[in-house]
Amino acid sequence: MAVSLKERIYEIYRTFSAGDLDELADMFDENVDFVSNAPLEVFPYLGRRVGRAQVMKALKIVHDEFSSVDYMPLKIIVNDQSAGIVVSIRLTQRATERIIRVFAAHFLQFKGDRISEYRAFLDTFEAVQQVVGRELDVSGG
Repeated sequence: MAVSLKERIYEIYRTFSAGDLDELADMFDENVDFVSNAPLEVFPYLGRRVGRAQVMKALKIVHDEFSSVDYMPLKIIVNDQSAGIVVSIRLTQRATERIIRVFAAHFLQFKGDRISEYRAFLDTFEAVQQVVGRELDVSGG
């Protein structure tokens, strides 16, 4: 029996959280187009990546930087081969043991059972403050 797209999405997030990057690689299309709005000054491994090898290189760095990476899908909406997911993310930074908690919206497009397009939007201001461990001065002065 075929796995539903919603079940496949849960499987993808479980695999990423478990750090099984070899299995995760097979969940991406060879020519996947990956875009994250994360600021490159703090998250230089994100931004835009094209192709499975580039995406997996970036995701490996995420697991190298964070000792714990937990993704919990809170809401999944599917339509044909597309999905929108609201995700709660909990990370533990290796260097500081600081726990980072953010919410993200992920928009996925599938070809068959593989992700062909991945768009990630997160509250970058909140994420950056947690990663650097202090509130940012946005007063301009």
